[in-house]
Amino acid sequence: MKLFSRNKETSDPAVIIQNSLSAVVNRISESFEDEKYHWTKPWGVKRFESMVLAKFMMDYSFNGLADDKLKDDEKIAFITLCSSSFSKLFNDEFSQIGLNFEDMQEELQQKIDAYFDARRGSKPPLCWHSIYQLVTRSKSKEELEEDVKKKTAGLELIKGNENFAGMVPQYESQIRMLKEKAGAFESAEMMLPHMVRFTKDKLRPINLKKIKALSKKLAKKDKGKKK
Repeated sequence: MKLFSRNKETSDPAVIIQNSLSAVVNRISESFEDEKYHWTKPWGVKRFESMVLAKFMMDYSFNGLADDKLKDDEKIAFITLCSSSFSKLFNDEFSQIGLNFEDMQEELQQKIDAYFDARRGSKPPLCWHSIYQLVTRSKSKEELEEDVKKKTAGLELIKGNENFAGMVPQYESQIRMLKEKAGAFESAEMMLPHMVRFTKDKLRPINLKKIKALSKKLAKKDKGKKK
């Protein structure tokens, strides 16, 4: 009997979506802790941004899985269940520090919409660069590379002047850091597509027929409320 209950639970779209979202949030959050990203914000800030990015990954990945299989109005159930899971997870983690989903819903959706715009706005890897820049609020890869050029030119000037010899190590350190920050974009262009694949794998067990049927029920219920 318990085995039957577990099987029923693991086939429930709501459970799959909730578990998938948690797994994606944790995977993204863990990835951004890697020093190669040189993202020095506090853990809470990175957790917040990771959670919003995970919601984008869920929506984007499901659209990919349901493409040519479900119409937009047949995806309502996924949107509803995913939003419910996201709001609960968000409040569980941030309400105690005064951040509530209900108060921030518009701002959070604007972030997610910006990720969709970035994905549509250019082809890989540039789209992933744009999303990474939005998440971390970093300068663009091109801006960082331009800063490297300027700093390198400045270094060449001060190397030839004994009066500025003491500044050489500082310039070299700054150039090294700028190069590493620019290189982080190359790491992001590999990590973000991996997250899409990871999210799709988590969502793949969802029965799209169940989503379609539940979407119809929700639509009927909504029509009933409007009467």
